[in-house]
Amino acid sequence: MDHIKYGKSFIHFKYPPPMLSDEEMEVFGDGLKETIPLKLEELLERLDLLKKERSEKIKIIHQKTKNGSDAEYFLTFMTECRFSEAYIIQKWLGHWLQLWQIVTQKPLPSKVQNRLDKFDKFEVERAKQYPIEDLYDGQLKKTGRRLTGLCPFHKESTPSFFIFPDHHFHCYGCGEHGDTIAFLMKLKGLTFPEAVRSLL
Repeated sequence: MDHIKYGKSFIHFKYPPPMLSDEEMEVFGDGLKETIPLKLEELLERLDLLKKERSEKIKIIHQKTKNGSDAEYFLTFMTECRFSEAYIIQKWLGHWLQLWQIVTQKPLPSKVQNRLDKFDKFEVERAKQYPIEDLYDGQLKKTGRRLTGLCPFHKESTPSFFIFPDHHFHCYGCGEHGDTIAFLMKLKGLTFPEAVRSLL
């Protein structure tokens, strides 16, 4: 697999390479049309396996530790660290999807797209933790623990848009509100799966 590099005594995870140049796209374009769906299938198979292992381990942790205890927190955290490969796979999925759009400008085969659109609760929660301020295009002012600025969803001259520390937003002018996923869906006109995918 492209995201794994084997060393003498341990493995490394590799991030995707820079995007191909226009010249490289011309040379490799036809081959990529066949390769990309196969690469996506391979990554999704590995991701499904990792998710299953993680769910089983989390279930055991919940059975063997007290709810809300330090032990539960620590073991859950260690389990998430152990499955960091899943986060690298998400980056590679994004890389291959971007290449697919550049090379074909067509939808993916439905079989692959349906699998890409399925997220577990851990992935959705991780997407919700993405800072809204990193997606906001404009000036923000700190007001206590909140950030405020002009609303990106309607025209206004006085800021009424607030970003809260719990990764939620609310506009007191137009009433738009929600979490990071809702913000990105509204801002870019994305579907729920598209927004989650881009935040992972």
